[in-house]
Amino acid sequence: MKQFKIPFQILVLVVFFNFSNAQRKLSKHQPFSSYWFIDELLKWNPETDINTKFNISHLPLKQRFIDSATQISPALTTKPSIVSLIAPHTTNNHPSQGFQTVEQYVFPYWQYIDYLVQWGGSAGEGIIISPTVFWIESAHQNGVKILGTVFFPPNVYGGKEEWVREFLQQDANGNFPVADKLIEVAKLYKFEGWFINQETNGMEKKEADLMQAFLKYYQKKSNASLKIMWYDAMIEDGRVIWQDELNHHNSMYFQNGDEKLSDIMFIDFGWSETQLEDSHKRAKELNRSPWELFSGIDVQGKSYKTPTNWKGLYKNEKPYTTSIGLYWPNSTFDIAKDKQPESVYVEEQKFWNGTILEEDVPAWQSKEWKGFSKYLPARSVISELPFVTNFNYGLGRFYNEGGKLLSNKEWHNLSIQDILPTWQWQVDTTMVKAGFDFTESYTGGSSVKFQAVKRVKNIKIPLYKTALELSGSEILSFAIKGSGTLSLVIYTNNGSQQSFLAEIHQDWTKSQFSLSELKGLRVIKVEALFTGNKNEFVNLGSLSITEAKASSIKKPKVKVTPFFNKNKIELYVHIDGDKRAKFHNIYYLNSSQKIWLGKTRGTDYYVVPFKIKESDNFIKILVESIAKDGTRSKVSRSIVHLK
Repeated sequence: MKQFKIPFQILVLVVFFNFSNAQRKLSKHQPFSSYWFIDELLKWNPETDINTKFNISHLPLKQRFIDSATQISPALTTKPSIVSLIAPHTTNNHPSQGFQTVEQYVFPYWQYIDYLVQWGGSAGEGIIISPTVFWIESAHQNGVKILGTVFFPPNVYGGKEEWVREFLQQDANGNFPVADKLIEVAKLYKFEGWFINQETNGMEKKEADLMQAFLKYYQKKSNASLKIMWYDAMIEDGRVIWQDELNHHNSMYFQNGDEKLSDIMFIDFGWSETQLEDSHKRAKELNRSPWELFSGIDVQGKSYKTPTNWKGLYKNEKPYTTSIGLYWPNSTFDIAKDKQPESVYVEEQKFWNGTILEEDVPAWQSKEWKGFSKYLPARSVISELPFVTNFNYGLGRFYNEGGKLLSNKEWHNLSIQDILPTWQWQVDTTMVKAGFDFTESYTGGSSVKFQAVKRVKNIKIPLYKTALELSGSEILSFAIKGSGTLSLVIYTNNGSQQSFLAEIHQDWTKSQFSLSELKGLRVIKVEALFTGNKNEFVNLGSLSITEAKASSIKKPKVKVTPFFNKNKIELYVHIDGDKRAKFHNIYYLNSSQKIWLGKTRGTDYYVVPFKIKESDNFIKILVESIAKDGTRSKVSRSIVHLK
């Protein structure tokens, strides 16, 4: 991408260097996310690739809704969107199912984006990368479409003209074999399509016409079920000349006559207010929505300290020209002082909610970073029962179940991230501190914490936007601990609200309340109501609305394949579980102590090496399935012989 070629390459090297020590610890049995050069993709056979089964998503894309009655500003239009291009790791050696450290990026603001692109690719590693399965499942959990990347680098950074021509090759029947493979990968791994970023010079009109034919073929062959995002670089005669707008030089890759070639388009970063206004008009002339154009902001180097022309994006406190494209918003992790979850989340809040810069800035630069949460309504997927959350952020320094410690090792796995609060946080911070607590959890590695800055009474803290139809047989449950007072308030579609106050103790206490009085109503918002003296706090560790009658799921069938290395063992665990199961938990029974090894939505899970006793002749592995309402199956036990 034009304005960040040099810093992008440097940062790739930095990321690789920082991660190299950790990579040495990975076993040869570690599964990795997929990436290819063109010739490798054409030869790729998923049946012979040992990584395939670990890279398939098992969570379909959830449907989203926007309810103006509960959004911060009811007047906000619902059409503008955000696409987020993240580069969370190097292209190669990206573990399929998570890391054994909290020093990895997690995204907590899904409610404001509609697309996620897992950005990557390089001339030295591979130019096609599929999204990692835990990013697919976390995106789908929140109703966000996710795309892989096809990156043709600039020539100065190793881009080769033959790669573009290989990409555009046709067989004797006029088919595009690479398009067929891209469709195959997306359908197998179950993500929504591809971002095509063509920045290699040396192309001519022939390649430009072939690229348009390629896009047309892809749309037809996928039955328009898979998306294409096009990047503003290549123009109509094949040259790479960034336009910073939609115009007659690049619109044919977006819309060509009555044919849609790309679903959305990323406009390069050098745009002006006038160029975005012109792009808006051009899209309408093509009978396309201008909100399918995403105007780029390069935040790779400075995150929320990036000088930004907000006038081109917002007018009268609303988006008015195009949607917004963010390049490298995971820079919140890069600028965090110690890469720990607490400090990274502080940066995330500034980025998404807006902030006033503390640093001195040039006279031409505003000290205000406007952010996005005030300008785009929050999306939600919470429209079906049961609804269960443990406020699990997707990583942890430990793992608890029901408030009991089952592992003291660090972990990172976005596949098991819960749906996080819709509003983070709509509260007066001079009264109450609200945020995630990574030192306490009920189940998982985190909870939310509300702490009084001074004596406060009945402070409202909105949590979730919902659309839950109640039959009258539901139960509200939540687990809390601390020293203040906390109620949960249910708002319904008829304008009523009902408050539920639970006992609070120093240890986790779970309370249940019948929702029978709300029969026939729809829950549209869940809110916390906090009271406490200065420094008093409450941790909220779980929240659920479920049927009173618990579900029943079958015990999983399990096959364990071990790999030994002195006093350590690693495992491939294959799980044939109940189709109604939401998760499968995997444990090691050490004497009578149950130790958590991992959690998955899928059928195959890799357990990283863990220590075993040299005197043991065998170990016991337990697998337990968990239903959507939290009900657990009977435990499957597998004996792994060591000698």
